Amino acid sequence: MNLYNIIIENGIYIIVGCSYLSLYYPLLSLYIFLKAFSANYYLCFSKFYPNPSLYKWKHLIRLTDTGHYANFLFYFYPEHLPVSHNILFVITFAYYVTKFFFNMKDTDDRNNKEIISELQTIHCEINHTIPYLIIFYHNTQSNYIFDNNTLIYSYLWIYFWLICIWGPWTLITGDPVYSILDKKTPFNIKFSIVVIVHLIVYIANYSGYLINHVCNLPN
Repeated sequence: MNLYNIIIENGIYIIVGCSYLSLYYPLLSLYIFLKAFSANYYLCFSKFYPNPSLYKWKHLIRLTDTGHYANFLFYFYPEHLPVSHNILFVITFAYYVTKFFFNMKDTDDRNNKEIISELQTIHCEINHTIPYLIIFYHNTQSNYIFDNNTLIYSYLWIYFWLICIWGPWTLITGDPVYSILDKKTPFNIKFSIVVIVHLIVYIANYSGYLINHVCNLPN
């Protein structure tokens, strides 16, 4: 492992750059770090995957990756917090539910001396927790409208990802993205996941409404 590999390919320069930016724009710097670190990994290490020319774009494919758009949507257009809240809620809870109850594995893990896997693990955990905690907090600070429209937009977000991103990617590469969506996974497990995700979206919208309502009651 050389200096270029450590600083550039493993994203240390992103950590340093975003740490400096955080002195001026703490929240924006976090969102940039989460997105840039993921993109940097696939751009630099796609060479370790079956189809490097395609895998360098994998940072745009996972449902988790759409969470970056939810982060920036909230940051630049805070009035859309309810939809961002719902998507980040799904990304957080669907990830841990499938990981702990359905034994979901990360199909992109690579054991290679050029990759600092500990950094990838830390990034993964931050990506699936901190953004939701941030938006949870902001939901307690001001009034936002969670209604049928925000619920529908949240479902459309998930359907768009499934049909327009996950579907074509899987057909072209054969990569299921998530191990639980692999061809070898029994249909009843896949069906259960679909039902659970639909329930999580509904719970996200309703819990967002309750939290906002309770925390912003007039004195």
